[in-house]
Amino acid sequence: MLLVLVVLCSPANALAAECEEATERRSEAMAAVDVGITTAVSVELLKRTFKEPRPEGSTSSGYAFPSGDATLAFALARVAGEHHPKQRTLWYLIAAGVAWSRVAENAHDWEDVIAGAALGNYIGQQSLSRGGVLIRRWDW
Repeated sequence: MLLVLVVLCSPANALAAECEEATERRSEAMAAVDVGITTAVSVELLKRTFKEPRPEGSTSSGYAFPSGDATLAFALARVAGEHHPKQRTLWYLIAAGVAWSRVAENAHDWEDVIAGAALGNYIGQQSLSRGGVLIRRWDW
């Protein structure tokens, strides 16, 4: 009898675990899309509001404040760090590298990327805690 239960329940348990993984991946993907869209809208509104010029000699176009690349990198790091806590430090190091590169390329000043990092972390946190900022999680 025990053998019959093991044979019948093992595939069911494996399928249940696979469904949980698929749901988790879908949740992470939806959060990433949400922070991507929220970041694009937020950064564009702030750039048009502040109209801060790029650093002297920059070849990048548009306004500088806040850094959209830094904002998106930190928003995604916040989401990825929540879904993969063992790799959280790695995600934030990558985001910091993106922010640093924007200053190194003379596309932004430090205040642009620091503001972007803070905004990105906030957007990521809001998306995770509210089930999405602009895109709500739906039952698919």
